[in-house]
Amino acid sequence: MPTPSGVRQSRFLQLLEEAEGTRAVREFAGFWKHAYKLLAATYSLLLILAVLVDDVGTSTLRGGFLLAILTLVFLRYPATRNAPRDRPSGPDLVLIALTVLAFGNFIVDYENMAWRAGTATTRDLVLGTIAIALVMEACRRAMSVVLPILAMVMLVYALLGQVLPTGVLAHQGFGYSQVIGDSYASTNGIFGFVAYVFIAYVMLFIIMGALFEQFGAGRFFIDLPVALTARYRGGPAKAAVVASGMFGMISGSAVANTVATGTFTIPLMKKTGYRPEVAGAVEAAASTGGMFMPPVMGAGAFLMAEMLKVPYAYIVKIAFVPAILYFFSVLVMVHFEAGRSGLGAMPKSLRPAIGAVVRGGWYYLLPLIVLFFTLFEGYTPSFAAFWAIVSFIALMFTRFAMSGQVRRFFPALYDGLASGGEKSLIVGVTAGPVGIIVGIALLTGLAFRFSEIVMAQTHGMVWLALLLVMFATFILGMGITVTADYLILALLAVPALGQLGVPLIAAHLVVFWFSQSSNVTPPVCMSAFAGAGIAGAQPYQTGFHAMKLSSFLYLMPFMFVYTPMLMPDGFNADVAYTWAMLFLAAIPYGAGMIGFLIARLSTWERVVLVAAGCAMAFPGHFSDAVGVVMFLAVLGRQWVARRRSQLRPAR
Repeated sequence: MPTPSGVRQSRFLQLLEEAEGTRAVREFAGFWKHAYKLLAATYSLLLILAVLVDDVGTSTLRGGFLLAILTLVFLRYPATRNAPRDRPSGPDLVLIALTVLAFGNFIVDYENMAWRAGTATTRDLVLGTIAIALVMEACRRAMSVVLPILAMVMLVYALLGQVLPTGVLAHQGFGYSQVIGDSYASTNGIFGFVAYVFIAYVMLFIIMGALFEQFGAGRFFIDLPVALTARYRGGPAKAAVVASGMFGMISGSAVANTVATGTFTIPLMKKTGYRPEVAGAVEAAASTGGMFMPPVMGAGAFLMAEMLKVPYAYIVKIAFVPAILYFFSVLVMVHFEAGRSGLGAMPKSLRPAIGAVVRGGWYYLLPLIVLFFTLFEGYTPSFAAFWAIVSFIALMFTRFAMSGQVRRFFPALYDGLASGGEKSLIVGVTAGPVGIIVGIALLTGLAFRFSEIVMAQTHGMVWLALLLVMFATFILGMGITVTADYLILALLAVPALGQLGVPLIAAHLVVFWFSQSSNVTPPVCMSAFAGAGIAGAQPYQTGFHAMKLSSFLYLMPFMFVYTPMLMPDGFNADVAYTWAMLFLAAIPYGAGMIGFLIARLSTWERVVLVAAGCAMAFPGHFSDAVGVVMFLAVLGRQWVARRRSQLRPAR
């Protein structure tokens, strides 16, 4: 039956806030509790219903979206540690009033702004300045100060470009009126492409995921993998990998995935003998893979499809096999880690029965079937998400009605809608600052000049450019969300990779995959920190284990560029061969990273196996053959050694 309200503070939200670096949230009481919940639920409901309305204007959708997000953030997140925690403060109410004024003005006056073509009036300048300050403050409260600082740097860069030393970054400079006009009085900045994609695609999938969790689907997606893998060696860890893949289909956050599935799988792993830091790391590595799993992909697929102007279903199609390959690589390492630690299967007393799990929740799969069917029939992602939500609500209503609990359905639905509004805040609050960054990069030409910088620094060498992108995504990822990280570098780095001859779809996936590395790469590895919090483990030990378990992530972007795994010419024999070799490469690579194959590996054997995996992963029949020979040599040596030890008479 339904879980407790998603808006009420819980251990889940506490862990999520601590892991993602967000500020403590308010615990409302009385009037404000009901008012906030009503606003969050209404916001979710209006986003769902907007799919059915064709004549809602651009200004109404984008302005209304940001007005709602900022209002909820100013209510939910206190400005300082000393601010009241059970109600909004006076300054919060002033900020909400200014939000209504500034963003309401955009909704009402946008048509006139469009006719003025960026020539800002005094009212535009005043309200635009206020709007920029509001989106910066909301982002600081809900996330961190890093993204607002980046946006402010871009604004200053636009204003002072003419005083920079002559070079690639210098430009003619723009007046304050031009900068504010572009950032506020147009659909290029705050209300630009980023806000549009969030409204049209991302938020509906977040709401869908919240409804699934509210009605128990999240637990089904955990129980089923546990039931399927419990009888095998290292069963709980393998269940974590499979569960994270299934949960990732409805979740847009690696940290949320870690917390949601880890609260169940991590204690199970510890009970069966996994060290706490390894248990937390397994969940973090697996949950990061949830960001690669269609259909949600942490909002990346939606942004990618819009920037490339290709059907969303196309992104889903080519992203599926790489996602499965990543999960397979983690599963391989988990298997070898169980062997290295001498762990067996899950005790029978802890194993759920497969039949009981399937009978108790098979219907949760039906809305996902509706979602994928609608997508691959060529409909938009928002339309597909809408019908998945509607079919799920109808299904849950039927379930409650059949059990005579209709009265409990509507409070649960209300809680789910409110939870969806709550969970969309962290993503939604980035729309304003990222929109400013994107708008200024286009206004000043920085997006195009960045390509010149990359070309000059890498001397046209693609592999060096890929390393540069990996480093840039890692640095940015230490202070902003992975979605913002991806979007900023998609704007700056993808054109540069395109000039080096990398297909644009491959370039986008390179940036997207690299952007996820910050979830598991110390010093700032949010998913690993969340896993460590649940496991009671040392955070950085957990982080380094998570980095090891997910290390195939760092190789995959090179595969997108140097192999045909993304099916650039459609599915053919070369693609099939590439997929087979990559899955095979994950086995020696994983064994080498963990230090176990049939038995424990020596240092030189580990080096040989990692090298074998890398050789098999990169294109070329000769390198494949060398890698296979290296793998078989170590495997044969271990097999012979084990046979001899078995035949040796006991003393």
